[in-house]
Amino acid sequence: MSIASIQKTRWFKGAKLFDSPWAYTIMLLIAVSISCIIGYGDYRIGFLIIAGLIAGMVALICMFNTRLGFIITTILAFFMFYPKHFIADNLPTGIVIDILIALTFIGAYYKKSIHKQRLWEYMSSPVTVVYIIYMGFLLIELFNPSMDSVSGWIFTVRKFLNFMMIYFIGLHIFNSLNDIKDYLKLWLYLAILAGAYGCFQQWFGLPSFEERWVMDDPIRYKLYFQGGEIRKFSFLSDPTAFGILMGISIVYAIAAAMNEERKKQRWLLIIGILLMVLGMSYSGTRTAYFIIPAGLCVYVLMTINNRKTLLFMVGFLLFFMVLIFGPFYSNSTVNRIRTSFKLSDDESMNVRDKNREMIRPYMLSHPMGGGVATTGVLGQEYNPGHPLAGFPPDSGYLRTALETGWIGLGYTLIMFFITLLVAVKNYYRSRSKEVRTIYVAIVASLYAFIIAQYAQVAIGQMPGSFFFYSAMAIIVKLKNFDTPHNQHPINIKKITT
Repeated sequence: MSIASIQKTRWFKGAKLFDSPWAYTIMLLIAVSISCIIGYGDYRIGFLIIAGLIAGMVALICMFNTRLGFIITTILAFFMFYPKHFIADNLPTGIVIDILIALTFIGAYYKKSIHKQRLWEYMSSPVTVVYIIYMGFLLIELFNPSMDSVSGWIFTVRKFLNFMMIYFIGLHIFNSLNDIKDYLKLWLYLAILAGAYGCFQQWFGLPSFEERWVMDDPIRYKLYFQGGEIRKFSFLSDPTAFGILMGISIVYAIAAAMNEERKKQRWLLIIGILLMVLGMSYSGTRTAYFIIPAGLCVYVLMTINNRKTLLFMVGFLLFFMVLIFGPFYSNSTVNRIRTSFKLSDDESMNVRDKNREMIRPYMLSHPMGGGVATTGVLGQEYNPGHPLAGFPPDSGYLRTALETGWIGLGYTLIMFFITLLVAVKNYYRSRSKEVRTIYVAIVASLYAFIIAQYAQVAIGQMPGSFFFYSAMAIIVKLKNFDTPHNQHPINIKKITT
């Protein structure tokens, strides 16, 4: 009997369990009980019961169908902040995502154990090794004498463990080229949807509940209301997260469109890119404006021998010159984009530069930093009274340097370098056009992410973390699905000479 026949037989046996008088009786009793509770009690209990049933179903899916569970968790990560806009700003939606990630991770490696597969198959990969070493570095940070709070350290380590679980789940579920392509398509669909909703907010105005949410907090309103209008944030946490998400997604989509041979798919990508570009521009995030040229520069360098790349480079430069130096000054969005490339005129960047100069002596005198969760709002919460508590870590690298010292900053840069190095090497060794396209698109997008970390705490925010750490898993797994498909291998020696 074939495996398919055995699985079909098991399915029918499982279905018969639910097609019996006892099953119907139990389901009827459950339905009557829920109806009585709702009818004679508080109607809100009914919503709690429904939410509990849905949560239980999703939890079971994450445990026993890890691929579908990871897809559901990714989708929920996109929308996790949206309920806060109209229900309550303190909803613990982040904890829900953390639990689903943990359940999916447990399910993935439980399935590996019952199938007697190697649990840590890719531990020897350079990408895995550098991040495992960083985990060890965080363990050492527990004994940092400058840090007072163990709970702050636990918060930071728990967050990093979530990222690593995303990476290891990706290693488990990306078992074919189609798995990788499907996940990246899902990401683009969600990013385009986010961009479209940002356009909706701009064209038709914020819904009343979102406008109320912005104005309820004076600090939030001050950050969002700039240039005479409210910066758009789609269904994400804030305009900055929205803008950066659009930026890295635009870079990936452009790389994909440049290599898409099917006209219909290419035009769909172009329409999606336009929606994301508009959404990003309405977010008013200067960092996002800058990272797109940065990511595209990497794409151009890696595909410089392609005629389409040269034509695109010329067209993009012409568009960029018109945008920056064109004789139109009345549009606030265009003016904000221009200031992103005139750093001397950017007041926000000037303030950040002054903050770096002021805090530099502390960085130089603390090679291990002041301890994790000691800067900004987290520092005020977990380490009140610390010299760094409340200091605005506007840059991800500045935050790393302050909390883990110049040793931690140096090692973080090494981690990013090795991740990109592995991807670039695999790109030039690849024989498949499809695989090369995914590699170059991921390298360009991750590079844009890494550049964004200079101006914002970009890496580590939801839902961008799903793309960043899933992309790391794709870099490691993609070479396993590299088949020629009548494509000639790239001559590495010829390129390097």
